[in-house]
Amino acid sequence: MNNTKKLTSTVYIILFLTGIQMLYAGTFKWVRIGNVEMKVVDNTDQDQLAGSRAVYYYYDNYKYYHLYNAGWHFGTVDWVDETGTNWPVKVVGTATAGANENITMPIADDGGNTLKQYVRHQPPTVTVNGEILNDPFPLTGDEVNPEKIPGTADLMMESTVNTIMGVTLKQKVLAWSSADYDDFIIYDWTFINNGNTDDDPDIELPGQNLEDVYFMRMNNFYSPGRGSPWYSTYGEQIGDSLRIMYGYPARGPNSDYDDFGDPDKSKDFINRPFYVGEAFLHADKSASDKSDDITQPQMTGVQTVEIFWLKFEASSHTPSELANLYEVLKYGFGGPLFNLEYQTENTYENTYHSLRMDEQGYKYPKEFPWWNWRAIAHTSSGPYDLAFGDSIRFVYAFVMGTISPEKGREIGRAWNNGTATWDSENNLPPPFIDHPDLYDNDNDYAKDCWVATGKDSLFKNAWAAQYAVKNNYELPVPPRAPSIDVQGLPDYIQINWGDESEEASDFAGYRVYRSTGSPDSSFTRIFECGGNSGVTLTHSFNDTTAQRSVAYFYYVTAFDDGLSNTPSPNGVVRSLESGWNLNRTRAAAYRSRPAGTLETIRVVPNPLNVNANNFPGEPNKIVFMDIPGYCTINIYTESGDLVKSVEHNSGSGDEVWGGNILDLQTVSDSGQLLVSGIYLAHITDNETGDMSVTKFVIIR
Repeated sequence: MNNTKKLTSTVYIILFLTGIQMLYAGTFKWVRIGNVEMKVVDNTDQDQLAGSRAVYYYYDNYKYYHLYNAGWHFGTVDWVDETGTNWPVKVVGTATAGANENITMPIADDGGNTLKQYVRHQPPTVTVNGEILNDPFPLTGDEVNPEKIPGTADLMMESTVNTIMGVTLKQKVLAWSSADYDDFIIYDWTFINNGNTDDDPDIELPGQNLEDVYFMRMNNFYSPGRGSPWYSTYGEQIGDSLRIMYGYPARGPNSDYDDFGDPDKSKDFINRPFYVGEAFLHADKSASDKSDDITQPQMTGVQTVEIFWLKFEASSHTPSELANLYEVLKYGFGGPLFNLEYQTENTYENTYHSLRMDEQGYKYPKEFPWWNWRAIAHTSSGPYDLAFGDSIRFVYAFVMGTISPEKGREIGRAWNNGTATWDSENNLPPPFIDHPDLYDNDNDYAKDCWVATGKDSLFKNAWAAQYAVKNNYELPVPPRAPSIDVQGLPDYIQINWGDESEEASDFAGYRVYRSTGSPDSSFTRIFECGGNSGVTLTHSFNDTTAQRSVAYFYYVTAFDDGLSNTPSPNGVVRSLESGWNLNRTRAAAYRSRPAGTLETIRVVPNPLNVNANNFPGEPNKIVFMDIPGYCTINIYTESGDLVKSVEHNSGSGDEVWGGNILDLQTVSDSGQLLVSGIYLAHITDNETGDMSVTKFVIIR
């Protein structure tokens, strides 16, 4: 046995009265090809350091993260270590408050990589005005290798983790980029009882069998808003078509208005109508029967996050704490430890599902007697017996659901005007049914019903993930996305794209989409060619409708003819389109004008009022228009202090200061936001040496 452990770049150590808890900071990569962006760590760590802010979801500017932390425990009984010592209970895992690289050890491959990423196609190149914007590829551990990827997934990450229990975890993480499949990320885990307790190939525990094994997942979902989230479950009862633990917003207990979904009165927008969940997609019936056991997970329940022996990985636990932890793995939160009530109606035999959190009559989550800071959801599967060499497989998915940003704007505007309507049946969550005073009037009721449709979206996406697993990850997929090049020109913005999509036998055409003011706002289709569009296939489009000095963002999709596609999860055979997030431009392109002279200079807007929305999505932007093609702009306060110098060398007649490029704000060279006042711009023509002075005003 090799007792030397590999050093990582960062190790966090927290001291507790009961011992030392080591928090592992390992190798990670981001999945960034669809609506969900998620950080994947080589040893599966998603604790409150590695996991916090580890998941983002596309909804108008990626403002919020959706997983505070997550973790897992894997437990057995009567385990014997290398010295012959018997442990009545043994538990390993990466818990929500910490992982230990000496307990769960990522194993490097022959190339020294502890986390590999395989992609089906070479990622498209994305350039704006000559600047390459796409993520660098390949990085260490990356390769284009479709043969390594199960089914039709666009991406797979893979790692191997040994544990001191002598059980090795093989992790696969799969993602798709196309619509129908880009709202979830699938984790496919196989645990192997191979007796390897460290990071070398030697087997330390040959022949050991594991009995009464349980696997528990813990999720501290973050559903942003003024209140802590509600949790709920589906799938505990016989005949349910899905197994999922999920969270959704609660009304803030101290709010003086109905803030369910966080409606923003200043923007006419529903800021945070998110439903977030973990769907359980497969659990082997046994080590010898690899079919899906629909009775698993056999335990579900919600408790406070502040239980030490649940929150931290188990290496420093006392025998009594290990016994408590194993009891939760086995029985959940009923029994003598917590004495909470189980569901009994129409549940599977020998399952232990606590009453659903949101169906117990409480008005706010913090009213629960056990409440302490936040709640966390638990699921556990078992028991399993693993003889030496046996394996057990579990598959789950992180899933998101919400109303669309367009609907968020529509309903936010109507709610703010007092005119929101809802014509269907009452679909509000149980706390709103039990406590109708959570909404104040019909306007609130309508807004809340629209927000609650996020559950429908969540379940639809979870069913799609389940469909993927049941079909061995063979999903219908579109042609690959093309590379894209965007150029801001004097009279239009030109979008060019490659022809790599056309290698697909059922390729049909291209579509161009555009957003205004932000790369994360709603995109609108502005051009289509090929297919049934009536427009000859091309690889270039000139956007002549772009307005001068307004920030624009683009992506280009390829679509197929739909004739040879298998049914989508909803059973419909249709044409498919490549993913929007593969070649989306994240830097602004501007339609400019030809160079001007010192006599034609204009400052727009003047005055700059940051509340006036002069440029959509860019409240802190000034444009110097009709300036010489090559000039220096020095900006002074009225008292003569130089606050900013800008070198204009594009040859065009416009220079943008602030907005989505350069400083992101109208700030000084020292990084300070310019205050209200009068400013003087000294503009020097670099070709003639002549200078002109113009005055502008900022109002904040």
